[in-house]
Amino acid sequence: MNNWISNVGGLLGGFALLKAPLDGSFLSGVDPVVDGLGLITVVVFAGALIYSGVRGWFKG
Repeated sequence: MNNWISNVGGLLGGFALLKAPLDGSFLSGVDPVVDGLGLITVVVFAGALIYSGVRGWFKG
């Protein structure tokens, strides 16, 4: 159960990075980097959730 909660937290963190409003701040120059990092985070944690779900489905 703890692994599932961590994966969901990572997925929500990735969405937060994608939706971070950086326009008009001193961080606007790193906006493409933050978007790329958020996209990679969402893909990795979504894959981990799918993997753990399929593994649990066939295990029990």
